[in-house]
Amino acid sequence: MKKKLREIVDNLEHEDLIKLQKDLEEEGMHIKKLISDKIKQLEDSEKAVCAVCGNPINPYYTEHYTLIFGPRDFRKKASFCALDCLEYFLKNLKQEKTINTRD
Repeated sequence: MKKKLREIVDNLEHEDLIKLQKDLEEEGMHIKKLISDKIKQLEDSEKAVCAVCGNPINPYYTEHYTLIFGPRDFRKKASFCALDCLEYFLKNLKQEKTINTRD
């Protein structure tokens, strides 16, 4: 559900409104960074390509998949355009893991 700015402001606590007002009075550097980061996140998600076949992924299509894996301090993210690409990736990842454990 998308919210309008008015709805968001109406739902903020008094303390958060004070912080927001103070930030705006001081040229809004925190708000600018927050909004810039969110815009970058949205634009990056729209630029996703399939990790297997390289096809661009439409963020509004419901049949795409994203896999986040790796150790907590070094997460990796891979997107896939279809289930068969995800299965292919996992199969090759498993084979690579098996080969590396034999060495």
